[in-house]
Amino acid sequence: MGELATANKVHVMVSYWWSRGDGLANHQLGQILTRTSGVDEFDITDPQSIDRALRIAVTDPAVLAELDGWWQMAETRRAGNNTRNPGLGLDASIRYLTDRLDADTVTPEAVGECRRQVTAVDQTIIGAKDLPELTHPDAEMLDLLARYLEARSRVLALA
Repeated sequence: MGELATANKVHVMVSYWWSRGDGLANHQLGQILTRTSGVDEFDITDPQSIDRALRIAVTDPAVLAELDGWWQMAETRRAGNNTRNPGLGLDASIRYLTDRLDADTVTPEAVGECRRQVTAVDQTIIGAKDLPELTHPDAEMLDLLARYLEARSRVLALA
């Protein structure tokens, strides 16, 4: 594989595994990019910022090798499971459910929408059950899960 093809592959793979939302792995990526990308400021949570930093970083062969090792470590850490960190969308799902449940009138259509949302979130959580975010949850994840279970229970209690 040529240098350009290798740089492109590493860029894509790092972007992909970054987008899975593994907080610890992404923290390590942030340290690599801060140290090596030559970008004064970048935001580890912003896709455009990550893309800019990676475009610069992959031009240095030593950094390219480090980033190649990083994405392989992230893939291994997640056992190849490409499910996103469920915590990334959980707050929005909770708001979606509670907004509909707290409405003046809860229509049968709204109940159906809420049940579909619960099914989707449940599937995401099941798909992520072996990931670091759920096997070793932090206080924020525990809070999100507790809030989700409360909203989920409200939905399932509706006939």
